[in-house]
Amino acid sequence: MPSSVMILEQFPEVRALSSSEKLLFVSELWNDLEEHPSEVPVSREILAELDRRMDHFKKHPEEFTTWEAVKQRILGSAA
Repeated sequence: MPSSVMILEQFPEVRALSSSEKLLFVSELWNDLEEHPSEVPVSREILAELDRRMDHFKKHPEEFTTWEAVKQRILGSAA
């Protein structure tokens, strides 16, 4: 995988962008990656961590809060 320096060397116009434009650019790149998740490389370490967390969740579901409960707590407190 090329380093960020190499990418910036290949696309020097990115350096000329303002901070706001760079943030927008990063956001657009992220959205593009989201459209093709199977093409995003995932390291063995990340996969192992995800497996570890899923195992913990399966063994201790009482330690976690559902998204629905979180939304209710947030929306309920705003009312």
